[in-house]
Amino acid sequence: MGAIGYAVIYVLALVPGLPVGFALFGRRHAAGWVAGAAFGYFFTALALWAAIAVGHPSAVLFAVAWALALGGSWLATRAVHAPLLNVPAWTARDTRALVLTILLALVIAVPPFARLGESDAQGNRYYRAYFTADFVWHMAVTAEIQKFAMPPRNMYMPHRPLHYYWAYFLVPGAAAGAGPRVLTDIQTDLTMNAIGTAALLTASIFIVAWLAVPRAWAAAAATGLAIVASSAEGFVALASIVRRGAPLATVRDLNIDAISNWWFSGLRVDGLPRCFWWVPQHSTAYILGLAAMAAGMAGGSGAPIGAHLFAGLALAGAIAFNPFVGAIFAVAWGTGIAIDALRSPQPIARLARAAIAVVPAAAGLAWTQVNQMTGGAHGMLLLGLLGNARNQPLFNLLLSLGPALAPAAVGLAAAVRERRARPLAIPCVLIALSVALMHVVVLRGDDSWVGFRAGQMILVAVPALTAAGLAAADGIWKKAAITTAVLALFAGAPTTAIDVYNAQDITNLSPGPGFPWTEVLDPNQREALEWLRRTTPDSAVVQLDAIARGRTIWSIIPSFAERRQAAGTPRTLVADPEYQERSERVRAMYATTDAREAWNIARALRIDYVWIDEVERAAYPAGMAKFEAPAQFFAPVFRNARVTIVRVMP
Repeated sequence: MGAIGYAVIYVLALVPGLPVGFALFGRRHAAGWVAGAAFGYFFTALALWAAIAVGHPSAVLFAVAWALALGGSWLATRAVHAPLLNVPAWTARDTRALVLTILLALVIAVPPFARLGESDAQGNRYYRAYFTADFVWHMAVTAEIQKFAMPPRNMYMPHRPLHYYWAYFLVPGAAAGAGPRVLTDIQTDLTMNAIGTAALLTASIFIVAWLAVPRAWAAAAATGLAIVASSAEGFVALASIVRRGAPLATVRDLNIDAISNWWFSGLRVDGLPRCFWWVPQHSTAYILGLAAMAAGMAGGSGAPIGAHLFAGLALAGAIAFNPFVGAIFAVAWGTGIAIDALRSPQPIARLARAAIAVVPAAAGLAWTQVNQMTGGAHGMLLLGLLGNARNQPLFNLLLSLGPALAPAAVGLAAAVRERRARPLAIPCVLIALSVALMHVVVLRGDDSWVGFRAGQMILVAVPALTAAGLAAADGIWKKAAITTAVLALFAGAPTTAIDVYNAQDITNLSPGPGFPWTEVLDPNQREALEWLRRTTPDSAVVQLDAIARGRTIWSIIPSFAERRQAAGTPRTLVADPEYQERSERVRAMYATTDAREAWNIARALRIDYVWIDEVERAAYPAGMAKFEAPAQFFAPVFRNARVTIVRVMP
C-alpha cells in the first residue's frame, strides 16, 4: 500500500506544472505533458519549501501550498490560448514509441530497486553496494527534511546547515514527515520517487530527440541506445576475461561502468542506468534542463518572449536541483540561442527578447544561496588537466562514451549535410561544454564528481544527434547511421547487462575494494535502530565511531535511525577538515578509560546517545567498561545480543 500511496503523491506532484507545459506545446502534444511534469515537480518542491519555511509544516498546509502552486500556474498561463511554440503534430505512432522507450527504461531501473533492502528468513536486510553510497545517503537527507528545519541541518555536524542540493528530497520528505502512516517508510517513498524520475527522464530525452527529428522510431532508437549502450567497458572486460581464461562470474566483482578508472586510471563516467538507481536528484536537474532545451530547439531565438521566460524558469529549476548542472544547461541554452539569433536578420532584437530568461534563472541561483545549499563549494573547484583526466584522455573518453558518441557524430554530419542542423545547436553546445569540463574542472577531494555529471549531460543530449542520422533522407547517410548504431549496441550493451545484474545481486557477500559488495543489517541492528526511531526525540544526536567504521554502513544512524550524529565522515558532501576533527574527538571519547573525560567530550559535542556494536568493541576494547554499567556519566538504555545504546547523562 505504501508504494501505491506514494505513486499517487508523485503523480500529484507533477500536476502543477501542466498548465505551463500546455502553454508551451499544447495539451495534445506529449511535449506539453512531459515538460509540464518537469515544471510540476519543481513547483511542488517550491510550494513545500515555502510551507516549511513559514514555520508551520503540516499535511493541511502542504495541500494548500500545492493548490496555490497549481492555481498560480494556471493564472500565469490562462491568457495563452494557443501553444507558444509551433511543433509538428503528435501521432499515435509517436505515443507508442514513447511508451515503449519508457518501458525499456523501467525494465532496467526496477529490478535493482525490487531487491533493495530485501529480507531473508532470519530477518537480515541486504543492500547492494553503491546503493549504500547513494540511496542510503538519500534516506539520511530525506530523514533530515522530514524534521522540517529550514534550512535543513547537516546530519553529521548539526550546528551547521546542510550544504547540499536537497530540493529533490522535499517531496518524499514532506510525505514521510506529514503524510498518513502508510507513507512514513522513507525507503519505499524514495524508491517510487526514483522510478518515477527515471520514467520522466527517459520521456524528456525522447522529446528532445523527437524535436530534433520528428520521427517516432528514430527518436526511440536513439534514446534507447543512449540508455542501453553508452559504454564499451563491459565489452572490454568480457574480452579480457575470455583472453585470460577466467570464469565469467568474475564480472560480479567489477564496478563495470568504472573500468576506465579501475584498469586504465582514467575518468569515471556513469551511464544513464546509474541515473535511474543512484542519482535521481541530478536526474531531476537534467529533466528541467531538457525542458529548457526542448523550448529552445522548438522555437529558436525567434520564439515568443513567453517561451523564453518559461525556458528560463526551467533553467531556474535545474539550478535549484543542482546548481552546477543547471548552470551548464543555462550556458548551453544561452549559447545555442545566441548562435541562432546571430544568424537571423534581427540578431539584437532576438537576443534582447531571449534575455528575459536570465531573470528566473538568476532567481533560481539566488534561492540556492538563501538556503545555503552550496556553502563553500565554489572554492572547491580546480581548473586544469588534473587527476584522472590526464591519463589517456582520448582513449578513456571513447571507452566510457564511444558507443554513444559515434552514432551522434554520424547523425551530426548527416544533419549538416542535409541542412537540418539548426535544432541541434543547444545539444551540440552542451556536449562540447561537458567534454571540456570533465577534463579541465575538478572538485577538490573528488576528481570523479564533475566527470559523472558531465558524462550524464552528454548522454541526455546525444540522442538528438543520433536520431538525426537515423532519420536522414540521404540513403548513404542513413545506412551509415544504422550501421554505426548496430555496432554501438554490440559494443555497449554488455556494460548495461552486467550493471543491471550486479546492481540487483544481493547474494554477493564477498569484500569489494574497501567495502563489502553487499551490506547486511542483521535483526539486532534493526531492533536497535527501530528503538531509536520509536523512543528518542527527532532532534536527538546519536553517535557511533565513523573512523573505525570506514566505508561500512557509514550512515547507519542518519539513514536508518533517522537521527543526527555529532560527527561523521560523509562521503557525499564536500570535504571539510571539521568532519575529521570532530570524528577524532569522538574516537577519543570511545578510546579513553576515563568516564569523566568521555562525558566531557560527549557533552561538548552535544551527543545524547552513544552507539556501541562490534566495530567499537573491537577498536576500543579498553574503553568499553565506562559505558557498559550504569554510572554517573553514562547509562545503558538499550541492549541486545549485538548493540548497546547508552545515554549521556545531563
